[in-house]
Amino acid sequence: MITDKQDYVLCSHCDLVIELADVAIGHKAICPRCNTTLFKNNINMKFRAAMYACCSIIMLIVACGVVFIDINLVGNVNGVSVLDIPKILFFDNYSYISALFVLFVLIFPLLNLSIIALLCSKIKLTKYRKRDLLIVYEKFQHWCMPEIFLTGVLVSFVKLMSYGSIGVTSTFWAFCLFVFFYIKALVIFTPGKIWNEIHRNNFALKPLEVAMTGISQNIKLCHCCHAIVPVEYTKCPRCKQKSQVRERDKIQWTIALLVTSLIIYIPANLFGIMITVVFGSASTSTIMDGVIYMWQAGDVPVALVIFAASVVIPILKIISLSWLCYFALAVKDKNKHNCLKMKKLYNAVEFIGKWSMIDIFVVSVVCSLVRNQQMMGVYPDIGVCFFATVVIITMIASQKFDPRLLWDRTPTRK
Repeated sequence: MITDKQDYVLCSHCDLVIELADVAIGHKAICPRCNTTLFKNNINMKFRAAMYACCSIIMLIVACGVVFIDINLVGNVNGVSVLDIPKILFFDNYSYISALFVLFVLIFPLLNLSIIALLCSKIKLTKYRKRDLLIVYEKFQHWCMPEIFLTGVLVSFVKLMSYGSIGVTSTFWAFCLFVFFYIKALVIFTPGKIWNEIHRNNFALKPLEVAMTGISQNIKLCHCCHAIVPVEYTKCPRCKQKSQVRERDKIQWTIALLVTSLIIYIPANLFGIMITVVFGSASTSTIMDGVIYMWQAGDVPVALVIFAASVVIPILKIISLSWLCYFALAVKDKNKHNCLKMKKLYNAVEFIGKWSMIDIFVVSVVCSLVRNQQMMGVYPDIGVCFFATVVIITMIASQKFDPRLLWDRTPTRK
């Protein structure tokens, strides 16, 4: 069975105009120049995406209900639910971290799952309502982190074992299922299909030449709905969002954000991220203190995970984005091989960027559980706010960068 024909697409990474043949069900179309996935035609996309989205929402509601982790501290059992973690952080005067937790782990994923369920259901929606829902989905997709929180919970188990015995309830497995169904829904859902139901994707005023760049044909790509739009159009006719031929001014934003994140990264490592109080005596631990502690305790894999996510990845991301900006602005003699390397580097930066939040979630879980007022308590410290800010700023910096600039001045062949 052959379905979902699209005449032309404009690659979002290399700006190449490509004519698509019919995409068979279960297959996808890939850009011949930069290997970017252009279109997917999943089997029963709407039914499967809606099913997984609804299952994920149900599991999240179950997981938020009761205690999902507990710890035995010298005979006292402390337990927390998913909703207890932001509450405890808020009452510790860390409302900033509490808000990030609520947004990234709960609200944004729940919002996007609801949008998938609505768009893929049989509920009749106007094209304007579909457009608004898709715009919201695109804006919040990069800020959903339930899988990173779950990984942070698993990493925190190792550290919590030094304080007492850990226990999990059936609610914990419900949260695991929530994350699993969430990932499945995102992988299956294809926004391009819904956009094509609203309107065709080609608004070019003249016939397009295949294997030539869009900028050479006076057309541009809408970054919101990926429609092909003439350069003279200020707004995309399909999604009504503003777009530019090349967002060169955003490189300045990227560089400014990278400098800011590098400055903030210094206090993030100098100040402590956790305060441990034992019999009234307080001690502060930094990110590196946590890595050293895990290493000395024999938990080498966990130490390496925390070191990579909290130390190596932020630095590599800043260096990588700086190199991408240099390549886009200063390198004049480009070839396909070098551009493909830069494209892979950009994809890696996009993928691993938010995983640095794992240390924030580890601190949140440990500080919420270890609370024995008479003997021991663990509390967040100011360093965790600096580090979370570094992660957020570097994520914004990578989103500001326009990858099409990497391919400009690169020859194309018809």
